[in-house]
Amino acid sequence: MRITFILPGFISIPMGGVKVVHEYANRLSEKGHKVTLVYPIQIQTNLRYYLKKFLVQQYDTFTGNNRELYYTPDPKVAVLIVKNISDKYIPAGDAVIAVGWQTAFEVNNLSDYHGKKFYFLQHFETYFKSKNQILETFRLPMLKIAIAQWIIDELKKIGQNAEGPVMNAIDHQEFFNDPELTKRPNDIIAVYHHMNVKGPEDLILTLKTIKNQKNISAIVVSSRKPIHRFPSWVQVIVRPSIIQLRNLYNSSRIFLHTSHSEGWGLPVMEAMACGCAVVAADNRGVQEYLIHENNALLVPIGDTDALTAQVNHLLKNDQHRKSLVENGLKTINKFSWESSVTILENILIRNT
Repeated sequence: MRITFILPGFISIPMGGVKVVHEYANRLSEKGHKVTLVYPIQIQTNLRYYLKKFLVQQYDTFTGNNRELYYTPDPKVAVLIVKNISDKYIPAGDAVIAVGWQTAFEVNNLSDYHGKKFYFLQHFETYFKSKNQILETFRLPMLKIAIAQWIIDELKKIGQNAEGPVMNAIDHQEFFNDPELTKRPNDIIAVYHHMNVKGPEDLILTLKTIKNQKNISAIVVSSRKPIHRFPSWVQVIVRPSIIQLRNLYNSSRIFLHTSHSEGWGLPVMEAMACGCAVVAADNRGVQEYLIHENNALLVPIGDTDALTAQVNHLLKNDQHRKSLVENGLKTINKFSWESSVTILENILIRNT
């Protein structure tokens, strides 16, 4: 098959959803399909879009963030950086897949020359200010493919269906519990994102509160230099390599996840695979694979007191922490890209 993924713009920072698409692109290519990744430079035309784009570019320049394409797919996967999503720039194919709501309208308007149209849903992103516009994309006459059951359930509420779930996984050669790193000198690790829906203020407040009660160490990983101010004792690491990130997870005891909304929550899986015990806000994405008191400790979204209490509990109760870790490792082993890519491949073949 000739399969084209249309991504939401030029990606110069680590993004879980884009990483997932690259996994599928690489693995579908390995299975003999002709795969193309398309990065449009222009995905919107309104003034607000250009202003936001300009400000992000200025921030990246000021903070020294590399503005080159972040992900490098396998050599067999074609990469096109195009002006916009239009018949002029998109190749012929059997399947063309909109990745993200930002690309949906344009992909829907492409001619049939580019293949059967699909919409790959990694979230139900109605928390954006463009809520009505996003809901409109869910009603477009494209076949929807969702990564999580909760997204399928939400679509049903508005009279829409989706194939799947095509569940996320991790590369077990990238993220694993390293038996040589038996000591975990760092207490807490977390992943930061500046958007309010990711709970950055909850993260900072929880870390500060725990620190006031107990002398702890903490590492925060970020794709860009944070716009929020962290205490000086928190080590902030921007864009670590995969090896560095794996070692950071393996050197930490607890992964603290404060996000209010996730489509899935890939960093949580990465941390679990590396032997971190998880304390998380109970968003619908992590509910796809986390079970309270089995492989994680879950608390109500936004409840920083509960987050603090559960982290403190695990810092004091090593046996409970190790039990969660053991069950977390068992959970992670149930998910594989090999299985998920086969499900996605069958959906594409069956519908083209």
